[in-house]
Amino acid sequence: MTNTENLFELVYMLMDKKQMTARELASHFGVSARTVYRWVDCLSIAGIPVYAAKGSGGGIRIDEAYALDKTVLTEEEKQSVVASLNALQALTGAESSAAKKLRSLSSRNADWLEVDFGTWNPLGRYVKTVFDVLKDAILHGTIVTFDYFSTEGHTLRRTFHPWKIVFRGQAWYAFGWCELRREERYFKLSRIQHIVDTHRPSSVQPRKRSAAERSLDDGYAGTEMDEYSAPVIPLTVRVRSSAVYRIMDEFFVEKVQTLSREETVVTVQIPDSYWLDSWILSFGTNMEILEPRSVRERIARIVEQMHKRM
Repeated sequence: MTNTENLFELVYMLMDKKQMTARELASHFGVSARTVYRWVDCLSIAGIPVYAAKGSGGGIRIDEAYALDKTVLTEEEKQSVVASLNALQALTGAESSAAKKLRSLSSRNADWLEVDFGTWNPLGRYVKTVFDVLKDAILHGTIVTFDYFSTEGHTLRRTFHPWKIVFRGQAWYAFGWCELRREERYFKLSRIQHIVDTHRPSSVQPRKRSAAERSLDDGYAGTEMDEYSAPVIPLTVRVRSSAVYRIMDEFFVEKVQTLSREETVVTVQIPDSYWLDSWILSFGTNMEILEPRSVRERIARIVEQMHKRM
């Protein structure tokens, strides 16, 4: 190893260990302590802040700010790392010392991204409690139990082996093994109540999934939410312009055509699931179904039945 290679290795060792004694470095490189001190002088002359601290607890050190600033991270990469750590802080509630250090070294605004776990409804913050219990169970490999409100209107007590927490679309889900169904399942965190970590170790491990299964998984096939396995249809509606935001907040809008200041025609890709009729009716007179004809006729029959009951 050349002298230059030794100097580079010494710098990286100090960046990793923060501090080492001259004796430790001499033993590692197979040289004398005097040679180590000579290398320290060479690095200092070259502008690298390596120095020897004397006395009890002393040793060869490198300035911590330099160690962070001279890593392979570019300014853009630092910003990405800080943003990720800020998001993690929103989930864990703990301030990251790494984020603090990188933020202090960055020359740009490090607060460009804010992640708030809570919902606009204060009651929805219970999801954070569910998240924390699941996180601890996953990290410690334990089983949880909870009451789950399914799309069929049933409430069942579940025994669950959580493997992963997933954020998809606009909601959080837990993925793992459900003892009741004896299969892998996704559970929407907002539908979980009375969650308890049993602290019993889980013996069920996630199996390796094929590419085809992962593709199906992207559509949430086999989940507790029927809406993700229902056929997706193009729905074209004439809607009050003031209500268009409701559609765009929830579904993929293919086409928007402004008819006037008051009315807009929207084509949206939407699951033809059990809740579709109720969702359409929730718009009242602010929405008219144009296509498909089958959905228009179905809604008309429901409205007629409602009228007979009044």
